[in-house]
Amino acid sequence: MRDNRKRPGARRGLVVLTACVLAGITPVTAFAAKRPDDNLSDVEAPRPDVNKDLSPEFAYSEDKWAALRDNVMEYGELADLIHEYNPVVRSNRESYNDMRSKTLNDVYQEAMDAAQDLWDQAGDSDDDSMRATLNMQGNTLAKSADDLFEDPEMQKISYDQAEAGLVSQAQQLMITYQQSGYTMENLQNTRSLLQAQYEAAVALMGTGSSTQVQVLNAQKSVQDQDAAILSTQKSIDSVHRTLCLMTGWSADAQPEIRAVPEPDLGRIDSINLEADQETALKNNYTIRYNEKKLGNLSASTQIEATKATIEDARNNVINGLKTQYNTILTTRDSLTTAQLQLQLAQVDLEKAAASLAVGSSTQLQYQSAENAFITAKNTVETTKLQLLLAMENYDWIVKGLVASK
Repeated sequence: MRDNRKRPGARRGLVVLTACVLAGITPVTAFAAKRPDDNLSDVEAPRPDVNKDLSPEFAYSEDKWAALRDNVMEYGELADLIHEYNPVVRSNRESYNDMRSKTLNDVYQEAMDAAQDLWDQAGDSDDDSMRATLNMQGNTLAKSADDLFEDPEMQKISYDQAEAGLVSQAQQLMITYQQSGYTMENLQNTRSLLQAQYEAAVALMGTGSSTQVQVLNAQKSVQDQDAAILSTQKSIDSVHRTLCLMTGWSADAQPEIRAVPEPDLGRIDSINLEADQETALKNNYTIRYNEKKLGNLSASTQIEATKATIEDARNNVINGLKTQYNTILTTRDSLTTAQLQLQLAQVDLEKAAASLAVGSSTQLQYQSAENAFITAKNTVETTKLQLLLAMENYDWIVKGLVASK
């Protein structure tokens, strides 16, 4: 606990308000009019201009800048788009630029200076209640200063982790967006089949070969399919908006979103789990952050808790990498199965086409075979996307992204 002391030239006004915010305490209304400079309104900090790149022009080649600034979203550009235009990353980069030259002692001293300002305010106050409130705020802020452990290097690790997480999220969203396109194709094609079945049921009812209940059931199937299509379209639109906002476009923008790359199947057999595990442990953001934190702690309880966090993070890396590797293998097996099913569906479709040509089957039977083929084809494509995602998730663990601190 600190006694209030007067210090000539102490910063006041907005600094006091900032200190109160840091302490989690709102100043009482009576304090707002105590000093002339307290009546000044705090100007809102300018928001990052997403139309202006943060990196200098020489950071990328002219062609690379042109690619980032066009109206096309490509999978391989996501990391750079996030780095330049994501509002969270931009804010973090600016915050780090303000902090990068400071030491932990600098951060501590700034917090203590703010606490001292509060104590000075208390010393100048003639109001007993106000004096007690300001002293309490100063003491709270001083206590928080004593507990500070995050230096600029740790802040950089934390910001890098956040940026990596956003890139990973954007990749997942772009994969989901393309997968949803295949889902929509399945739904619409099935809707056409259901509509044909409904029309056939209506025709059969006219000949007495179908009942009204069968017609109503067929009609309901079409209506249910319409609802599923509408729901899927809403999900696609939501993913599209989120992707745009994450990468610098407005929510209602319509950039061309290119297809994601095919998974590199040949790479799977060359994965070295043991070597990747060693690299993942070295790169892991949580481990790096907390190892740096250990050097800034003095309390034995905090040190032991941080060591436990590091050990948990190591286990998460080891187990997570093994799990993700197994996911890659099982998804590759699923892809092989889906490809075999597609071959069978192709044969069935060719048979149905031949039967239709000679009049031994109906258009509805051919349409059913066509629907099965399209579903099988899109299952192959979606499984490829799932395999790509599994491989990306594996790579992110190796790069250090697995457990949050």
